[in-house]
Amino acid sequence: MSAIEKELEMFKEYDVRGKCPQVVNEEKFCRLGKALEKFSKEMVICHDFRRSGSSLTEALAAGFSGEVLFLGAAPTPAVAFLGEKLGCSVTASHNPAGYNGAKFSREKRCFWREELLELEKEFEKAKKPGKGKRPLEKDEALIEKYSLFLPPIERGLFDLCGGAACALKEIFPEKIFGEPDPDYERHSAEPKDETLEELKKRTKGKRVAGFAFDGDADRLVVVDKGKTIAGDVLAAFAAVKLFPKKSRVALTIDCSNEVFRFLRDEGMTVDVAGVGDVNLVKTALEKGAVFAAEKSGHYSFFKHMAYSDGIYAAAVLSQFKAGEFAEFASRFKSVVLKQELFFPVDFGRLEDEVRGERGLESIATIDGIKADFPDYSLLIRASKTEPKIRVNAEAGTRENAEKGLARAVELAGKSRKKA
Repeated sequence: MSAIEKELEMFKEYDVRGKCPQVVNEEKFCRLGKALEKFSKEMVICHDFRRSGSSLTEALAAGFSGEVLFLGAAPTPAVAFLGEKLGCSVTASHNPAGYNGAKFSREKRCFWREELLELEKEFEKAKKPGKGKRPLEKDEALIEKYSLFLPPIERGLFDLCGGAACALKEIFPEKIFGEPDPDYERHSAEPKDETLEELKKRTKGKRVAGFAFDGDADRLVVVDKGKTIAGDVLAAFAAVKLFPKKSRVALTIDCSNEVFRFLRDEGMTVDVAGVGDVNLVKTALEKGAVFAAEKSGHYSFFKHMAYSDGIYAAAVLSQFKAGEFAEFASRFKSVVLKQELFFPVDFGRLEDEVRGERGLESIATIDGIKADFPDYSLLIRASKTEPKIRVNAEAGTRENAEKGLARAVELAGKSRKKA
């Protein structure tokens, strides 16, 4: 499938998403509602503040013949927490304003890949369930029920980005971008270092840590002393500060080797999962982990639920003082360099190439190829959401990281698929 064809597909690797109305529209969401009957006759639904959210949600409800409980505008984790039988959040998460989509949950976890494929098959069968919209009445008590299960928020500055977290703005003692921004004109829906300038500015030299959410609030990024804390380092902080030694935790393979070593040295059992919250949660549940984290900012606290919840994670971490995150992060010294390649790679051939490299110490093929050498570690994997190859090199010095990155790019080039 070409990049253009993939962009026009509504069903992605983990959810439903696309430009609105070219890819995502009311007719398709009506069919989607019909398809969801395969999983339950009761569904909890919500939407974020995007302009198309209300109409798409009403179309989804029109196609679904069962009972619908409606949260109104709300964070995705609220639906996952409340919709034990079936939950659907109409959102495009961190994507730009012109996009919309849907995320699905059951048993307080995300849909597995096979469940999403089953949903896609049901969607294809539901050719013409009829158009229309189903008026929905917001259940105020439901969203309050979710809030009551959150830990007390003690301190911090919270960047709501104008997204779904704004539906719960009253629970945050101090906040910025706390009003809904349907077009994300004032702030990106993607919380990363270059989009958090205001939060970094307000926490630099101040006695307050910053907590930033993505558009639907299932991810969290922490800023301390004006600097963004890497997601895998924050995972290590949470693991050692919140759980007893010898606890079992799960991390995605793209997390730093330094983080893996640190946690194991601290007595933790660490399981490795493929990138993506679906892969992470499945691995964590199979292994019996108490906590799971993805470098991109998904954090699952299993005593709360398996679904990643940025608001819950922020509430738990708000007990720590400004400076604690930055001080902890300062112990991690390794240099990580990244590059993106825009050509297809034959990973079977790549594995053969890597295994033939002199000095190879270990290799993992959970998600792409991760290989350790004396001077550096390499990770080469295909993005599951975009048509590109992600290349990472990690080393104790920048010089070795640069050497590793160059070698990784060379190996990927040797393994390029022929047209």
